[in-house]
Amino acid sequence: MKAFAPPAHPFGTRGNHVKHVLEGRVRGYETTLFHLAAVHEGGRHPSDVSMYSVAVLTLPGALPASEVSVASLVRWLSTEPLPPRAGTAVPLLPGRRPRMIACSVDPDFAELILTERVVRMTADAKMGWRLHGDRIIGWIKDHKPYQRIIGLAEVMADVVGEFPAEVWTRDPAEQERH
Repeated sequence: MKAFAPPAHPFGTRGNHVKHVLEGRVRGYETTLFHLAAVHEGGRHPSDVSMYSVAVLTLPGALPASEVSVASLVRWLSTEPLPPRAGTAVPLLPGRRPRMIACSVDPDFAELILTERVVRMTADAKMGWRLHGDRIIGWIKDHKPYQRIIGLAEVMADVVGEFPAEVWTRDPAEQERH
């Protein structure tokens, strides 16, 4: 978790616990899989613990910080949207189920990658994902068997495969400004 820095969205920063770490490759990407107990400020209690299954893929280059998620995975966490400068998370595919939200520090980049197909793939997998430097971090609710987390990593690889080639050739100085 330390590698992903605050605010560690959606997992919060209050004593998260990573367990059952597995490393390898999925579709050519270096991949880390793990279970996470995320401690966050709660409703009835001063803090609550949410369980997630997480996959992290290392990408060929850094991309602007962005997030896409099934709204129900993040709506009750009482955390700031990720990334901090991205503003309010916006709804995607209005009127469709499940409800989806997204935010990005670079709206032009978000417009390139957040195609209806990418959003639908994310919705169908009932997952959330975010770009953090040269990593894509994906999560699903609860501690799942590793075969299901490998499936999550495969969907994430498919999502990255949908990114247009120009996202990898954009001016790095422009990306750093966001």
